[in-house]
Amino acid sequence: MKNYLKILTVLVLMVSCQSNKKEAVSSSSAQKKSMDSSKDLQSKTTLSEQQFGDFFPKEIGDYKLIEVSESTVLSRTITSAFYLKGDNMKNNMEYRVEDGHKKGSSVLKDFEISYKYQNKGEGETEYIYKERNGYKTIAFLQPEENRNEIQFIYNQRFSIILEGADHPDKLWTYIKEEDLKKLDKY
Repeated sequence: MKNYLKILTVLVLMVSCQSNKKEAVSSSSAQKKSMDSSKDLQSKTTLSEQQFGDFFPKEIGDYKLIEVSESTVLSRTITSAFYLKGDNMKNNMEYRVEDGHKKGSSVLKDFEISYKYQNKGEGETEYIYKERNGYKTIAFLQPEENRNEIQFIYNQRFSIILEGADHPDKLWTYIKEEDLKKLDKY
């Protein structure tokens, strides 16, 4: 009987050691994946104003690019391109890009939360939550100001917003996949 208990104890210890070994390998594998992911994020750098300037098209429909600038609002750096149609300053459009890679940026999280909870507008203000060409988009309509915008996240990194007098469906047609692909190299 004593031999039986010794053999049983040895078997239990062997099984236990095998289980611990598998957990250690699994934990080591998960830690390596996390480190690889962290290295990926570290290898990416936040884009400069010049790199963003190369992203923006020179013309969007009848709108001509007049300026690219960078501004910081509440520690968030946003690069904007301003477009003008004709000579009338009221006939303008703004194309904004924010790099969500920047340390401390909440651009991706903010978008996902807004999309998830789908806020309703007050007064004549309206939000439209819609998937377009595989992208979750949020359109913001302000008829009292004759301003609308459409926003989405590209490549799980960049917040892209196009704002103008046109309806969001029309604004969406100005966003070209070949322009977006320019961001893939960063």
